[in-house]
Amino acid sequence: MAQSAWIRATGKRRFRMKILVTAFGPFDGRLENASLLALRGLMKIFPQLRTRILPVDSMVAPARLRQAMKTIRPDALVMLGEAAGSSEIRLETTAWNELDFRIPDIAGRQPSPRQIVATAPASLSSTLPLEAIHQKLAEQGHEVRFSNDPGRYLCNQVFFTARHFLETGAVTCPAGLIHLPLERDYPTGRAVAALAEVMGVLMTR
Repeated sequence: MAQSAWIRATGKRRFRMKILVTAFGPFDGRLENASLLALRGLMKIFPQLRTRILPVDSMVAPARLRQAMKTIRPDALVMLGEAAGSSEIRLETTAWNELDFRIPDIAGRQPSPRQIVATAPASLSSTLPLEAIHQKLAEQGHEVRFSNDPGRYLCNQVFFTARHFLETGAVTCPAGLIHLPLERDYPTGRAVAALAEVMGVLMTR
């Protein structure tokens, strides 16, 4: 799959935007996480990205993300997760103020239905330019769709945590979650190419 002319021309040139991209480590018995595989490949194209690898731990991951946002003060935040059973890249539109883990996290915690932040709204929307991202990915031949259901596991938890933190005004930037299929359903090379296009959309706005 060919990359867009913008990505081919940019290569490893430096850019001024501070883009923070996060991914998750392995969980649920798998040795790899599609989000981490894609992030490693993306860093080869854009080595100046700020990155964080979050453990699938419901206590540690949100704390590390908030700390990264405070320290880096990014111009944009892209959170990556993996979605087993999906064959498409999912642009998540909505973060939900709810935890309901179908399986334990890596520390053995399995919260039953409860709010993430008691005083926060029921949901918060992505502030990434999702329409522009969707258009670019579709133009490049990627299978992509909008989704308003990121689950109620760690991906949704960090998504809501980030958006709620940004609502306080301590840091201001567009932020959102992109779900990737498992590597066997969407090869890492294709996922990396798609994410490179996402970076291009963010850098040219």
